[in-house]
Amino acid sequence: MQAKLTINGVDMTPWLAREGLVHTPLVRQSRSVVTLDGREYRTEIVVHSIEARFLELRDNTLAMIRAALSSPATVVFTDDFGKDLTRVMYVTGPSVTAKTVQGGHTYYSGVSITLEER
Repeated sequence: MQAKLTINGVDMTPWLAREGLVHTPLVRQSRSVVTLDGREYRTEIVVHSIEARFLELRDNTLAMIRAALSSPATVVFTDDFGKDLTRVMYVTGPSVTAKTVQGGHTYYSGVSITLEER
């Protein structure tokens, strides 16, 4: 199985770091009711939340990724069960933690974005 991440038609998969897609179930709303006989009934709404971490990127690659990011965005991703899903998600980031210049090119490391299902 190949993990996939496409945001607004731009394939981000080649630049994902190893173990760079972190899936976390996000509980939007939950409700719990306890009846008089002591039974508890729970319901909750769970949506997808993804943190995507990237390899070290050159300035032009980071510019291409930033251009594809809008909030909300149409995201195609592989979930933790191996299915490809298409969802509308809110985008936070990108977060860039370091910048280095080598040989006339600017490289960015620690690039990550957070995606949360609408």
